[in-house]
Amino acid sequence: MRKKNPSIELVRIVAILLVIMAHSQLGVSFGETLVKGRLAISTMIADDVPLFLLVTGFFFFGRVKQDSDIAATFKYKLKSFAKTIYIPTILFILISIIYRYFAQSVPSLADADWDYLGRFVFRLSPGDHLWYICTYMSFVFFFPMLAFICQDSPEKNKLRRLLLAVAVGGAVIADVQYFFRMSMLDIEKYLWSYCTIFLILGYELSLWVKKFDLQQMPQRLKLAAVGAGLYLAGFMVKFGAQIYMFEQYNYGNNRFRWLQCTPCFVTAVGMFLLVYAIGSLVKKEGKLALVINFFGSCTFAIYLFHQLVINETGAWRNSLVQTFSGSQTFLTAAGYYGGYALAVFFTTFVVALVFKLAVDNSVGRIFKIK
Repeated sequence: MRKKNPSIELVRIVAILLVIMAHSQLGVSFGETLVKGRLAISTMIADDVPLFLLVTGFFFFGRVKQDSDIAATFKYKLKSFAKTIYIPTILFILISIIYRYFAQSVPSLADADWDYLGRFVFRLSPGDHLWYICTYMSFVFFFPMLAFICQDSPEKNKLRRLLLAVAVGGAVIADVQYFFRMSMLDIEKYLWSYCTIFLILGYELSLWVKKFDLQQMPQRLKLAAVGAGLYLAGFMVKFGAQIYMFEQYNYGNNRFRWLQCTPCFVTAVGMFLLVYAIGSLVKKEGKLALVINFFGSCTFAIYLFHQLVINETGAWRNSLVQTFSGSQTFLTAAGYYGGYALAVFFTTFVVALVFKLAVDNSVGRIFKIK
């Protein structure tokens, strides 16, 4: 645990809490009335998966210093993905199928939802939160191509940043067209996906934070200030755009609340930097770092199992909403989301820890990664 970076593990913990909130969201409107307190929290929640994508990009290309490193690193990535993500996900799906068989009183095991496994393995479309695993799989598959441009050299930096600027520019055009309800050019189909943009931004962050001496308090404060400034600026754009479009067009399910919008690049990067700066205050050899690193190491298993816990606690979730007076103001909505997310986090943690220990011990005997 001591080799882990508590700043990154803290980002993972924040990200999984936001994921739990995302899967237990409340409606943001009643008819023609927009509940701005709920909308504000939902807008904050949208940085859940982007944070995970930024963390992935932060480490994904660390072993590649030059083109000759790509082949060996690709082999490592394939083995690592199979050991730490793919096989554990398959095991989770099997556990989920069997659990639902008993919980839902299915007539026979043959009638259980085995198509769930097939959708994931053969179609890469499980239909639930496991879509992120499939996206990560695509990153591994295209690793040689991505690693070719994700190297810290003058030529590669120029090429990567040019491509990134073009992709972000295309996303801006898509947002402008959406905001003004135009459909002149479907430019998104010609560019990187939003998830890939976040991945590359994560790599850029890995280079950028090296410019800060985070052993010095002024540097920590500077990084935190940059993160907070970016986050607030992006949040205001997203929040304001949603209010305007609801009032003008009655758009309740608005793209500016999800990751498929340009301002989310700003808010996700801002939140990452802010949390990273806060994490830098933790002594890497201290007890708090051990606790953060331990919980951070379990976030993937929590990600797998949290939806089952949410599905089984619907009645308690509804009562919690009423406890906070319908959760319509910002503070009462924050009380509901924060309380429920922490409850699901720690409940899932117990199951996730057992699963993680069992998988690490069994699968680790099959795969030996140097």
